[in-house]
Formats: sequence, C-alpha cells, structure tokens
Amino acid sequence: MDLVYRHNRITRFTHWTNALALMILFMSGLMIFNAHPNLYWGNVSQADRAFFSIGAANDDGDLRGFVKLYGREVDTTGFLGAQQTGFMPTARAFPSWLTVPGYYSLAAGRRWHFFFGWLFVINGLLYIFYNLAVGHLRKFCFTPADAAKVPAMIAYYLHLRKTSPQEDEYNPLQKMAYTGVFVILTPLILLSGMAMSPQLNIAFNWLPAVFGGRQSARSIHFILAFGFGFFVFGHVFMVLTQGFLNNMRSMTTGWYRKKVPLAAKPIKAAAPVRPDIAQALKSKPEVSSSLSDDDAEKPLSATPASAPQTAENETLATPDGGKKHD
Repeated sequence: MDLVYRHNRITRFTHWTNALALMILFMSGLMIFNAHPNLYWGNVSQADRAFFSIGAANDDGDLRGFVKLYGREVDTTGFLGAQQTGFMPTARAFPSWLTVPGYYSLAAGRRWHFFFGWLFVINGLLYIFYNLAVGHLRKFCFTPADAAKVPAMIAYYLHLRKTSPQEDEYNPLQKMAYTGVFVILTPLILLSGMAMSPQLNIAFNWLPAVFGGRQSARSIHFILAFGFGFFVFGHVFMVLTQGFLNNMRSMTTGWYRKKVPLAAKPIKAAAPVRPDIAQALKSKPEVSSSLSDDDAEKPLSATPASAPQTAENETLATPDGGKKHD
C-alpha cells in the first residue's frame, strides 16, 4: 500500500464546516416545521387542503400521534405527533431530541436556521471556487461513461462482486451523488428557501411563482431537506463499507492509503553457457580411460606394488601377540 495526498486543506475545512452546518440546518428546520406541521401545494394554507400532516388526536383520553399523507393515516405515537415528556404525552410533530433547540421556540429555531444557512452558502462558495481553480472539482463530475459502471459499482458495495470497477479517484456512485447535490439539490433548496422569505419576495416577486406559490416552495424545501438527509446517509454508508479509518484519515490529515497491486516478479533467464568453459570440459581426459578393466576392479593400495620388501613389511602379527619372522 502507498500513501497519497488526497484532500487539500480547503477541502477538509469546508467539508467539516458543511457537515456541521447541514446538521444544524436540518434540526432547526424541523423545529420551524413544528410551528405549523402541514404541507400544501399552491399559495393557500388551509388545514383541510394539506397533503401532508403530522399531528396528534385525543383518542378516549389518550393522546395519539399520527402522520397523514394524502388522506392515508399512520399511527406514530411515541415518535411523531405525540411525545412522552415527564408524566404525560405532549403534542409535538418532531421530538425534542431531533430539533434545535430542543425546547419549542419558533424564533430561536429561525435564528439557528438563518445563521447556519448563510454559513453553508459562504462555505460552499469557498469550496467550489477554490476547487475550480486547482482543478479538483472536475474529478467527481458525473459523465456518460460513468453511467455504464453504476450497476457494477452497486454490486460491489453489496458484496455481490469481488472487484471494484473504480478507475479514478472517485467511483461512479460518488460522482453521481456529488454532481446531483451540486447541480440540482443545492440550488433548488436555496432558491425554495429564498422563495419563502417575505423580504425577498418584494425584490424578487417572480421567485415564488417559479415553484408554484409560497406554500409549494415550502413543501419542496421540506422534501429536499430529506433529500440531503438521504445523501448524507449514503455518504456515511460508503465511508463505512470502504474503510472507515482510511477515509477518516484522508478527510482529517489529507493522506489516503491506496492499495497498490503487487507486480509479478519476472523469471530470471538461465545464464548462457560460456563456450570456452564448455570446450574445456569436453577436452578434459577421463581418469578411468587410462586403466584396464582388471586394474579398475582392484582396490587401490597405499603401498606401490614395486616397493621393496623390508623387515617391517614382513612382520606379521600372531594371535598370541608375539612376532614371527620368515
């Protein structure tokens, strides 16, 4: 494996700032929704014309929470519509642990929402312009060539495929998600939020009409907020399944440990035979060729056959240890 510098300082700073801003925006937006937990299409906000509602009803003395979508009602007591607080349930669209602030306050929720909304916009512009300048932004732009690799990438994430079709720094699913967020989701959620502002409606009276009315803009803003939530969920899922520690290190220090395939070692070719050595081996005389067949079968003696006999050579050992002379 090899370490590569994947994320610059501006990218890392804006990433974590956006993560904080999005979390506060989502939670404070739920607090604002609690003030009027109904969604409409058009310009009119009448309870009987709401296509989506979160509320509570008194059912034989018990407070029951519900969610209603186009007339279909689902009981959500204990989570949405009615929250258990202390000794008795309380009517509340989204529970306190999911909103900022935790207590009910429309004014405080709006202050949190507007502050982090501006932080999100300024931080996002810094990210886009800087990465356009350094050429990093085009690395995760979704192209038609990436579309053909999306099914294989999904199979790899679901562990139905052993090898990843990823060839660049970002895989096709990452490119599709980032491009969708930058090009479609973010502009729409910002414009729909602006269309709900009475002050901006004076200067840009055409803006609510683009979304079909202020109430339509509010409904679209609410739906797109959960679109951001699904994007964050998918982003976290990819981080967890593709190496949590490695991805977290790259977004905190910039360094990413990249898998480098091991190259097969080439087989060394046999050393060529030197012709001078080969010729010398062929011309070397063999020892056995100068001996007769009878000599070859006889054991070698330490004393040559032609050596003269001496007294010591003629001495033989007797069984009783004495010496006998011929």
